[in-house]
Amino acid sequence: MVNAVVSHETTLDSLLEKVHHEAGYDFRGYKRGTVTRRLERRLHATKAKTYSDYLQFLDTHPEEYQRLADDITIKVSGFFRSPYAFQQVVRLVLPEMALRKQGRGERELKFWSSACARGEEPYSIAIMLSEFLGEQRQNFNISVYATDVSRQALNDAEIGLYLPKEVENIFGPAAENYFSHRDGGYMVKNDIRQMLRFSYFDLTSDTPHLFGNMDCIFCCNILIYLQRQHQENVLNMLYDSLATPGYLILGEGETPTNDLCRKLVCLDAKARIYKKD
Repeated sequence: MVNAVVSHETTLDSLLEKVHHEAGYDFRGYKRGTVTRRLERRLHATKAKTYSDYLQFLDTHPEEYQRLADDITIKVSGFFRSPYAFQQVVRLVLPEMALRKQGRGERELKFWSSACARGEEPYSIAIMLSEFLGEQRQNFNISVYATDVSRQALNDAEIGLYLPKEVENIFGPAAENYFSHRDGGYMVKNDIRQMLRFSYFDLTSDTPHLFGNMDCIFCCNILIYLQRQHQENVLNMLYDSLATPGYLILGEGETPTNDLCRKLVCLDAKARIYKKD
């Protein structure tokens, strides 16, 4: 029994190494329970009975790498998914940020949605900024960088078309201001879309990135799926990507490492808002 378990884990390790080497998707740092649950879907879909069978399937069906990545990555999101967190960003972060920028004569506002899924979070950030700044928005050059490891999710996000039930959290004046009716759904208007910059990026990789000097970074509901060491690596990378001062927003149930807690000021423990000062 022990040997069987060891063999199973070894094969899984080989599978994840292959996915990383052949397709560039690095799931080695994800919690094993998360990976194995989602792998089972692909085994069922491809009629592979074991990981070894699936390894062979990948050799002859390279398109399967993308399908596997889409199944493993977490794409559950929603507009203003954590209303309290957004409310507190408006109350605790944006007034200070805007005042400081204006006082220094700076025009750049740079936000990063680091695991953007199908785009609901970065569009929510853009809507939040537009609502807060009002007529003062024209005084700023706003960039909301939106990255994800799922290329399919990024494609959906760039299209910006959502079902009525997906925008139910923002029905009312805001929905009419920022969405237009299209094909039975709601399309994000160009006024908001032009703030966003979509690109592929894997938070767990060692690949250098260009997301530096960020005023505010959202990294919500991804750390909980990573092993501890990879959580630390991601958080340290995000900290280094922040401007000084800069703000880090995490998801519910997510906290910085002990080392990072000593470097950050917690502005709201419930909303998971931290400041690099």
